[in-house]
Amino acid sequence: MTHAKIIGMSKNVTRLFRQFEPENYDLNINPDIKTMTFTGRVIIAGKKTGRPSQRLTLHQKDLKITSAKITRHDRKGDQPVSVDRINVQKSFDELRLHSNEMLYPTKYTIELEFSGIITRQMNGLYPCDFKDGTKNKKLLATQFESHHAREVFPCIDEPEAKASFDLTLITPKGQTVLANTPILKSVTIGQKTTTKFETTPIMSVYLLAFVVGHMKYLEAKTKDGVLVRTYATPANAQFTEFALDVAVKCLEFYNDYFDLPYPLPKCDLIALPDFASGAMENWGCITFREQCMFVDPKNTSLNTKQYVAMVVAHELAHQWFGNLVTMRWWTDLWLNEGFASWIEYLAIDKLFPEWQMWTQFITDEQQGAMRLDGLDNTHPIEVPVHHPDEIRSIFDTISYSKGASVIHMLHEYLGPESFRDGLRHYLKSHAYKNTDTVDLWKALAEISKQPVEDFMNVWTSQPGYPIISVETKKLSLTLKQQRYYTNPAQKDRAKTLWQIPMNALIDPQLMTKQEQSWKMQSDYMLKLNNQQGGFYRVAYPNDYLVKLAKQVPTGKLDPLDRLGLLSDAAETAKSGYSKTTDVLELLHYYKDEDNNAVWDVMAGTLNSIRGVMDDDKLRELMKPYVRSLVAKQLKRLGWAHKKGETYFDRLLRPTILGLSSVSDDPAVTKVCLAMFKSMKTPEEIDPDLRSLIYNTAARHGDAKTFKKLLDLHNSSDLSEERTTLAAALTGFQQPELIKQALSLITTDVVRLQDIGYWVAYSFMNRHSKWQTWEWMVNHWDWLIENVGSDLSFPRFPIYAARTMSDTTFLKKYKAFFGPKLTPALERAYYQGIETIQWQAAWKKRDLKDIQKFFKS
Repeated sequence: MTHAKIIGMSKNVTRLFRQFEPENYDLNINPDIKTMTFTGRVIIAGKKTGRPSQRLTLHQKDLKITSAKITRHDRKGDQPVSVDRINVQKSFDELRLHSNEMLYPTKYTIELEFSGIITRQMNGLYPCDFKDGTKNKKLLATQFESHHAREVFPCIDEPEAKASFDLTLITPKGQTVLANTPILKSVTIGQKTTTKFETTPIMSVYLLAFVVGHMKYLEAKTKDGVLVRTYATPANAQFTEFALDVAVKCLEFYNDYFDLPYPLPKCDLIALPDFASGAMENWGCITFREQCMFVDPKNTSLNTKQYVAMVVAHELAHQWFGNLVTMRWWTDLWLNEGFASWIEYLAIDKLFPEWQMWTQFITDEQQGAMRLDGLDNTHPIEVPVHHPDEIRSIFDTISYSKGASVIHMLHEYLGPESFRDGLRHYLKSHAYKNTDTVDLWKALAEISKQPVEDFMNVWTSQPGYPIISVETKKLSLTLKQQRYYTNPAQKDRAKTLWQIPMNALIDPQLMTKQEQSWKMQSDYMLKLNNQQGGFYRVAYPNDYLVKLAKQVPTGKLDPLDRLGLLSDAAETAKSGYSKTTDVLELLHYYKDEDNNAVWDVMAGTLNSIRGVMDDDKLRELMKPYVRSLVAKQLKRLGWAHKKGETYFDRLLRPTILGLSSVSDDPAVTKVCLAMFKSMKTPEEIDPDLRSLIYNTAARHGDAKTFKKLLDLHNSSDLSEERTTLAAALTGFQQPELIKQALSLITTDVVRLQDIGYWVAYSFMNRHSKWQTWEWMVNHWDWLIENVGSDLSFPRFPIYAARTMSDTTFLKKYKAFFGPKLTPALERAYYQGIETIQWQAAWKKRDLKDIQKFFKS
């Protein structure tokens, strides 16, 4: 089924902003954490637009409206309007206020009193559980993106409906109370404190936020005087020092880069014990999962430290790109997420140049986006959204990573200065307003004097990306472009034509035709897509590929080109454009490779073969090959940090040791098991190596090992450590231990925010994937009730599909998910079908040849 058919199954919603435009919300919320309820009052000042009618309509969900009052403001003064009927339309989340009077376009004030529920699911207004010493405590926090503000107060819950907010909270005395803006005044009477906050800037309702509870903070100021604080539960505030330092430096960087000051006097970054996503960019009140803010020198891996820096940089970029200037509708979500996912690399590269962020960008963003975008059931960057429930399905790799990748391509095409100055022009022209993608293209074109819209339109409005097939004859180079499909059963129906930057020593630099030829000055072996700046793949004839590969050990190709050469060969083999054995031959030239980013592709290629072929005989045949491939780097790196070693060597060490362990290197396995046996606390093991030690112990372990890992998990308050241990606890072979691990998911042992990890890890274990499937089928209703509204929930069908390469599983998959399709699950469901199909086709096509290769 095509993407167009999927979208057609979803119902459209009425855009309420076209009927009523709010200007200000005066909002009062009184939460009661003991009863898990809240009461509230809101006064909405705004303007009715469109045709005269006898009702005003707002969004609400699961609220009880206890009173409603409407006042009209026109030339006759303030006039009360009768509210004759209050109607709640649940299927559209609408609150309809009916009057016997005709309501004409003019200004109105709507005053409502209401009550609601503090939900267990991590959206709307929800609790976060934590321990303060021996005491169990709770924070209250909000998560309104994408359309959950309506669960806390009646509003126009659409990004285009920008307004200012005057927020008042009534909370128990003695607690920290945070919101988007500084406190205007606070009054304590008896056991209650009333806190009124300063009026917010004009902003979308999904950016409103508040947090209440016992917290501590660290603080610093930017050179422009912005007060930056990092909040956490009392025992953990000390671990936010690194995030605070990065936040201050990023705010200063963005102030300079955008040439536009951060528009608020303060910026709070708040680590929440329970949080469904990674972080949320609420203006001046940014909320994070703890793992995305904490750096504990004794327990935080280098990967996680970098991740913390990147998430902080991402969310702070949103303070301009997303908050100050906001997409008009969720179709242009990528304007928020794609841009922030790109510029976080620019900022962190400035702060930590030794991290080589742009090399990591290609492996972490571009290559991941290409894998998803190779499916027929992908979606364009600019994806039509007909119903709010679809929004969850586009918070994905396409909106984030492909969006970032095409921004990167445009940055390279226009040049750094033109790109930066175009962004400045865009932000200043549209501050406090809403935009579409075309507004960004116009601003960049106006400054750069380049036809940006012509160049970029197909990259954002059409799904997929091109693969270029190379043909050579003497001094002639002929290239053909077509849409790349991972699933060989798919045909190129659309005949999409991209404008492709060649990034090579040829002229012209743009490929604008389906087939195009160039005359070459010599027979030099040209590697297309230099530095992997373009979002496309290249398929070389095997003889040409071998000649390019011979340049790998000579150092003539830099890391990104070595990475790109191997990645293109590996991915095109999966889809049948070439043979997998050609890729394995290519790996021979990488035996001296020492770059971590290139090794990520090498390891990913081997893991894909091992996982998709799913053949025990092949697994054994691969082990000596892998041990041989990693031998040189294993000897060079060893187990311990070396004085003066590079950042990339520190990242590479766990990769090399991990490949050695999985291939049953006896010396590595022996050290891992000995370290696990002797350890009493996690701090005894280098944080970079804990995942390796725990996972090796699980693969070779028994019930005693399981208990030790579970005790470590339950005694840790650090999110990263618990996630690392979850991967190990779901990595056993014994059916009874697999059953025990799965049974923990529905208990208090696993926080709601971590359920996705446990399910995904359990599917990734070949010994447990079938038990996990049965568990998921039996607990589907429980999953819907507990995490069904999370942005990550649509990934659950993918968790199952990506571990299966057997077409007989398709019957089970379709029989289960087919009757359960919702707008949130449709796209993931069809992506799952396609994933199973291409993996099964790859296995059927290449398994015997791969076995022969490793035998020899």
